[in-house]
Amino acid sequence: MSSYLNVSRCLFGVCICPKTYYISQHSNIIHDGSLTLPMIGAILYDLPSLRYVYCFTFICLSLIGLINNIFSIMTFIRERIRYTMCGVYLIFYSIFSLILMILIITNVIIAIYYDNYIFRLWACYGYPYLLTITIYISMLISSIIVIEHVCHLYFDFDPFRSRKQPVQNTLLFLLLISISNLDKIFGRTLSIDEVGYYSCSYKDFSYKYWSNILYYIYIIIPCCIHFTCLICILLILIKRHSLRKIILYQRYFTPSVFILVCMTLNGLYLYLFNFHLTYSSGYLIRLHIGFIFLLYTPQLFTYMIYVMPNDFYVKEFYQIWFYRKLCYCFYNKKRHVQDFEVLQFLWTRRPSLENIKTISGFSDILIPSESYNKI
Repeated sequence: MSSYLNVSRCLFGVCICPKTYYISQHSNIIHDGSLTLPMIGAILYDLPSLRYVYCFTFICLSLIGLINNIFSIMTFIRERIRYTMCGVYLIFYSIFSLILMILIITNVIIAIYYDNYIFRLWACYGYPYLLTITIYISMLISSIIVIEHVCHLYFDFDPFRSRKQPVQNTLLFLLLISISNLDKIFGRTLSIDEVGYYSCSYKDFSYKYWSNILYYIYIIIPCCIHFTCLICILLILIKRHSLRKIILYQRYFTPSVFILVCMTLNGLYLYLFNFHLTYSSGYLIRLHIGFIFLLYTPQLFTYMIYVMPNDFYVKEFYQIWFYRKLCYCFYNKKRHVQDFEVLQFLWTRRPSLENIKTISGFSDILIPSESYNKI
């Protein structure tokens, strides 16, 4: 490997060597398990001049996600929302989405300091584990929310049932996902070769198959639940209302449609393309980054898919202190602008007012024009 160090590229501790090196070694795996951060790996393997563009894009999207989820949490903790079953689930969904946004920001830090040993450890063990947990648990929570919508529409379930159940279900999901994804920590090893370069890879290739099985359990099955519940919701709404009025109930199906589109595109990409950094062109690398980011998109726009389509949630958002303070500031600014426009208008009309005498009240008292000189 040392003969290729001048032409190879080391990504967060993973050394990518030319294709001839792998062929000469008759490697069948070709470091499938080594690329623990496919998005960061793709960024570092692309043109160096584009890294700043990637970092700027990630920072902007992360800030959008942070704002979306902070606004969502501020809305869902309102008294009339947090006492409902869906309200509790949405609070947990926003919290895990907020954690995901913070993890995405760490992509930028890793891309800058990937040669640091601490960041290699984080890239190999910590980041993939936490990222997987936040994505999987968000998918499960979203599927439970859409099931609640079906139960409310079809079976007329009370939305103000005991809040212990969603808390218990969320903690159970968290425990199950945390245990089942321990291969992201114990199934990988950060090793160093004779020339001092680090490599993060699976200890055994069977862990790779286990990771694929978990993808089907925590991504594909929730997508099937979303699709089934979406069909049920549309059938119920069509049966009860005309097609024109269905759009008024978009709060029930907008999240499922958005999640299904993102996950379906990501799944088709994973099924149709066998991506390897060592073989891919710059176009495929950028395409890979875009499709990987689809996994994060539903959590990125929590406010847009769960709050905005719901008129009740929007009204509750209008009542939070931040929005009221913001509106108060804009109202005062607008009022000052209007007052200034009125004064400016009176000042321009001043010459025509000087010779005018007005009558005030019923006593017909004459007001001299000198009073207008004060304008």
